[in-house]
Amino acid sequence: MNKLSKKMLLAVSLMTASFSTDAQVSVENLLGSMTRRQKIAQIIIDAIDSHSPDSVKAAQARYCSLGLGGIIIMDDGLEDNMKMVNCLQESASIPLLVTIDGEWGASMRYREFNQFPRAMQMGALTESGLVYQVGRAIGEELAQLKIFCNYAPVVDVNNNPKNPVINTRSFGEDRFKVAEFSSAYMRGMKDAGVAGSAKHFPGHGDTDVDSHKGLPVLLFDRERLDRVELYPFRRLIADGVDMVMVGHLSVPSLDGTGTPASVSKPIVTGLLREELGYDGIIITDALGMEGVAAGGVDAAYAAYAAGADILLMPKSVEAAIDAIDTAIEKGEASEADLDGRVRKVLELKQRCGMLSPSYDKYVDIDSLASIACRPESDSLIQHISDVSMTVVKGGRHLPLRLDGRRKVAYVAYNAISSASTQFAAELGKYGTFDRFDIPGDATLEQIDEIGEALKGYKDVIVVFHSGKPRPSTGGAKRFASVEKSQFERIASWSKKHRLYGIYLGNPYDLDNMPMHKQFRSFVIGYADSFENNRAAARAVSLGGAQGVLPVGAGGYPCGHNDLN
Repeated sequence: MNKLSKKMLLAVSLMTASFSTDAQVSVENLLGSMTRRQKIAQIIIDAIDSHSPDSVKAAQARYCSLGLGGIIIMDDGLEDNMKMVNCLQESASIPLLVTIDGEWGASMRYREFNQFPRAMQMGALTESGLVYQVGRAIGEELAQLKIFCNYAPVVDVNNNPKNPVINTRSFGEDRFKVAEFSSAYMRGMKDAGVAGSAKHFPGHGDTDVDSHKGLPVLLFDRERLDRVELYPFRRLIADGVDMVMVGHLSVPSLDGTGTPASVSKPIVTGLLREELGYDGIIITDALGMEGVAAGGVDAAYAAYAAGADILLMPKSVEAAIDAIDTAIEKGEASEADLDGRVRKVLELKQRCGMLSPSYDKYVDIDSLASIACRPESDSLIQHISDVSMTVVKGGRHLPLRLDGRRKVAYVAYNAISSASTQFAAELGKYGTFDRFDIPGDATLEQIDEIGEALKGYKDVIVVFHSGKPRPSTGGAKRFASVEKSQFERIASWSKKHRLYGIYLGNPYDLDNMPMHKQFRSFVIGYADSFENNRAAARAVSLGGAQGVLPVGAGGYPCGHNDLN
């Protein structure tokens, strides 16, 4: 631990005097001991960076002097990051609320963890019990890291295939399933002691603009918003979600000025707080995103004035504190109102046990390896992968028996990831086959050569590896990792062979591959992960795939499978 200066130690002792009086620190006593600027700092969460020693020292000094309320974990190495968090916690008079944007678990920020399936793959499940288990497992791994707030789940209803930023982060396009699965995920985390945050209010699913880069505009009337976008938020509010994150979205039917929702008082206070009756914590999306930053306003103060309780990643923490402090000094804002927001933050910390005198705010660095490697999580991920495989065509032709009575070929397209090795390894458990490889940059002539080599094989399994979970940005010419012309040339083999296709990528890509219907059967596997490769091999050789499409794609409706 870094040694604190005498000045810092004095500040800490003054702020923590009440810690020794009661078994659980009184929020009111703590609130009463803070200066106004310290109160303002308590409602701000800033990003940290452990990539250089100087940045660690600078952040430690700033956060100690300001009395910052919390931090958000960004992409980092686990051990270095946790060491930095420990240093910051040492300097904090009130324990920092450590938060994370970990929709598919700690792996979203720490490469040392295994990755849970994205929400859209879980949307292929037919019941929410496994989703609750995922939320619980993610909550348990985060709680062991003393990360008590996860900015998840995404409750946006993704009914726009061109959505560049939500897409597979959503449970799909069925608002009822999105609401049910989001609630299950949130309740799982909550039962593990981790607060969730429903996002992105009032709904980011039907947009084709990324709010990190611009301002999406939702041109829907109030009836449509109530019926679709707001439906899951109402459900999570009713089920007790700790936070709601407001997105940077212009919704003229809710605020005729077109002001981004995150800084709109009619939306934050009028709709969310008053009309929907939400009395929990309202947090902004990151305030440095172009969706709000490009508007030329002081986004941090505008969000505060709109009614946000927590300001996430303002461009300048000090400037945000100055602006709110000045507004209160001038009578433009109320200190009593500030107290109410700070009280919510402190009460959340209290619920997480962070204000108890016995609370150990430091993460045990020696335990990180065991926290990151949880066999029970690995088993859960594999099970979800197995049951979410989705047969969109030709289920009656599966399983394909590898009993040696017929020659079977496995053609691996773009099998360059380490995960792709698992398909052949798993397939080999159930019989024999011959393998052929097509590189991702293969010419059509090279594909034809592979086609010639397949003479004598009646059954050919084609696996499109290295699929990207996000939608393609290359339009109809290219989707995920395969050129449309390459796909069509491979599909033409159906004139001579019985083709069994597996696409380990985004289900929306079905819209650009109509020739998948020339395959005898076709399976969507969502992403090129270790677990999905194993699950895909089992789906072909053992059957048992139970998944349904979480979105309409390829001419198939949401909820479709072809298992009969």
